[in-house]
Amino acid sequence: MPDDLRTPTFACAFCRGELRTADYAGVAAVSADALLGHVRAAVALPTADAAIEASRSAPRFQETSTATRAAQCLKCAGPVEVPLDLYQNQFTCPGCHAVQAVNDYVSDKERLELDMARQVAGNEAYRRLLAEGVACGRCGGANAVPDDGSVQLTCSFCGAAVLLSDHVDAGAVARHRLKHGVFAMRDEALRANAAHTRKVNTVVAVVVALVVVGVVVVNLVARH
Repeated sequence: MPDDLRTPTFACAFCRGELRTADYAGVAAVSADALLGHVRAAVALPTADAAIEASRSAPRFQETSTATRAAQCLKCAGPVEVPLDLYQNQFTCPGCHAVQAVNDYVSDKERLELDMARQVAGNEAYRRLLAEGVACGRCGGANAVPDDGSVQLTCSFCGAAVLLSDHVDAGAVARHRLKHGVFAMRDEALRANAAHTRKVNTVVAVVVALVVVGVVVVNLVARH
């Protein structure tokens, strides 16, 4: 895969066929690179005010839950799968086709708690992967996992590509990539002059706040 996941396609190393980056890296990891690229462009602007203003139009980090909860439709009593994704506020019953509010079945508070627990579990699994390594699916060789925000590694025994999302939640991989990118920008700023450091830290703080608020608050109340 390309180092910059914003590159939409890449060529298979064996058949040279065109492959979609998002199909392998995952939509969340691709969106992490899009957000980081936007922030880097904002930091390059001549003034802090311009950089902060540009950061407010940053693309959304698309790390979401695919979990659902089984329930009975309140309209027709048929079976439904209620989405637990914080970004989804409505769903359609497959039986009666009624469009209904998610929080008629699951409260916003419970969805938020479930999502936070999901993220914590994913992060813990990712840390175990870093500590224990990963086995290659082709040859079984044990490989160390680099702590550098990668979404894949090359097996040191047979050269096969090993996707980390095959071994841990893809959202955890994407969150780690985003965190690594933010800290990399901070470290770059520390190597530059103090004024640039202040601008980078301010822009990064705004972007982090926008990501957190966007996930935790805005999309929960968007329907109101």
